[in-house]
Amino acid sequence: MSIQDSVQRRSGDFARRQARKQDEKRGQPPAAEALDNFAERVRKDSTAPVKDRRRKRKTTADIHVPKRQTNMNALRFGLQSIDILAVCSIIAIGIWNGYVGTNNHGVLAPVAAATLGSLIFIAMMYACRAYRFNPAERLSEHLKTVGIAAMSALGLWLVIALISRPDTFLPDALAKAGLAASAGLILLHTLYHAQVQRLHKRGALAPTIVMLGATDSARRIIEENAKTKELNILAIFDDRLARAPHNIHGVPVIGHVDDLMSWDALPYINRIVVTLPSAANQRKKEFVDRVKLLPNRIAFVVDEFENLNHVQQRLSEIAEISLRDVTGNPKSGRHTAIKRLMDIGISATALVLGAPVLALVALIIKLDSPGPALFKQPRHGFNNRVFDVYKFRSMRNDAADLKAAQQTVAGDARITKIGRFIRKTSIDELPQLLNVLKGEMSLVGPRPHAVGMRTGEIESYKLVEEYAHRHKVKPGMTGWAQIKGSRGPLHNAEDVERRVRLDVEYIERSNVMLDIYIMLKTLPVLLGDSENIR
Repeated sequence: MSIQDSVQRRSGDFARRQARKQDEKRGQPPAAEALDNFAERVRKDSTAPVKDRRRKRKTTADIHVPKRQTNMNALRFGLQSIDILAVCSIIAIGIWNGYVGTNNHGVLAPVAAATLGSLIFIAMMYACRAYRFNPAERLSEHLKTVGIAAMSALGLWLVIALISRPDTFLPDALAKAGLAASAGLILLHTLYHAQVQRLHKRGALAPTIVMLGATDSARRIIEENAKTKELNILAIFDDRLARAPHNIHGVPVIGHVDDLMSWDALPYINRIVVTLPSAANQRKKEFVDRVKLLPNRIAFVVDEFENLNHVQQRLSEIAEISLRDVTGNPKSGRHTAIKRLMDIGISATALVLGAPVLALVALIIKLDSPGPALFKQPRHGFNNRVFDVYKFRSMRNDAADLKAAQQTVAGDARITKIGRFIRKTSIDELPQLLNVLKGEMSLVGPRPHAVGMRTGEIESYKLVEEYAHRHKVKPGMTGWAQIKGSRGPLHNAEDVERRVRLDVEYIERSNVMLDIYIMLKTLPVLLGDSENIR
C-alpha cells in the first residue's frame, strides 16, 4: 500500500469517527446503526400480514326477521266481515225508518230493499278491490277507491230499485241510507288504513321471503317489489357465492344453501323461492331436493316469468302466474280466520267454565307428589318454531323428561298415582288450552312432539322423510291421527310413519267441517281406547 493510500484511509476513518461523535452529541444513533435500524424496520414491515380490504358479505346474523306476524288474508277477511255487518246494519235501520207504514206494504219492501242495498255495496267494494291494502297505497288513494265503490253502489241500487218496484220506491229513504253507509265505510277504512300501515311498517303483514339463486329473475322480482312492497324479501342464498354480487338492489346475498338450512330464524320464513333460470334445471333440482323437506312453503320461478313484461304488472299478479308451489299450498284467509275464531271462542269458554276443575286437579297433583302442578316442555310448532307446551305434571318431578328421550311404557315407574288417571283420560292436556289461546296451538292439528324426541335410539324425525311436513300447520290438542288410533308414544319407525302419514292427510284435507268432526269424535274415541299407552 502506498503512503498516499494510507493517508487517505486514515483520513476516511478520522472523518467517520468525527461524524459519529457529532451524531452522538445530537442524540442520534450513528449512521451505520441508523441504516441497520432502517433495514430492520423494512424487513419487519415486509413480513407483516396484509390486511384484507375486500368488502365483507353480510351473514344470517345481520338479517332481522320479524317474529310476530299476522296473516294478511285472514286480516282482510276480518275487515270484510266488519264491513258487511256495518253496512247491513246501517242500511237496514235507514230503510226501516223510511219505509215502515208507507204505501201499506208492511215489512217486505224494507227488507227487500235493505238486502239488495247491502249486497250491492259489498259487491262494489270487492269489485273496486278496496280490500287490497297495498303497503305503498296512501290514505287519500285508498279513500278514493272506497268512495268510488260506495257512490257506484248507491247509484246502481237506486236504478235497480226504480226499475224493479216503482210502486214502493222511496228515493229519499234509499239515498239517506246509502249516504250513511258510504260515510260509515269511509270512517271504518280510515281506521283500517292506519292500523294496516302500522303493521306493514313493523314487517308483520308482508310475507317474509328468501331466494335461492342470485339471478336475473331474482333481480326483476326485487325491482318490482320495491314499488309495491308486497313482499318482505330478506336475503338471497347461492352456492356459487364467488360469482354472486354482494347484494341485488339492496337485498344481500349472504351465503350458501347450507347457511340457510342451519339458520336459527328459518322457522319465521314464510316462503323460499328458487329463482334459477330454465337452463339451470340440474341446479334447480339440487336446490329443491335439499330444501323440499323443510316445513316452509317452497316455490320456484317457472319459465313463463322470463318473458313477462313485469314492469306493467303488479308483483302479486306476477306471483300468481309465475311462481309454482312445490310444497305447502296455503289455506284461504276465510279458513284461517274462522279456525282462529273457533280456537279463541272454545278455548276461552272452556278455561272459564272449567276453572274449578282445573284448580282441583292442580291441588291433587301437589298433594300427591312434591313438585309443581304444571309441566312445561319445549315442542316443535308451526314451521318448526319451538314453544313451551303446558301440561299437568303426571310424572315424578325428579324424573321429568323434557326431551322425551324415553317413550312411556306400560307400568312406567316414573308416572305418579294421579298421573296414571289424568294421562288415561287426557286431563293432563287441558292446560294446553292456554297454548291455544296464545296462538301457539290450535284445537285441531298434528300433535306437537317434544324437541329431540326419540324412537328407540334414533331421533324420530330421522325415521321418516316427510316428518317436517307435519309442521306446515299449527299443532293441535287433538287431530286426525288421534281419532284414527295413533295416540301416545311411538315405539318404532312404523308408528312414526303412520302418525306422519295421517298428519299429512289431515293437512291436505283440512277444513272447518273436518275440524268440527274431529272434535266431536275425540271424546268417544278417547273413552273407548284401551290399547294405547298414555
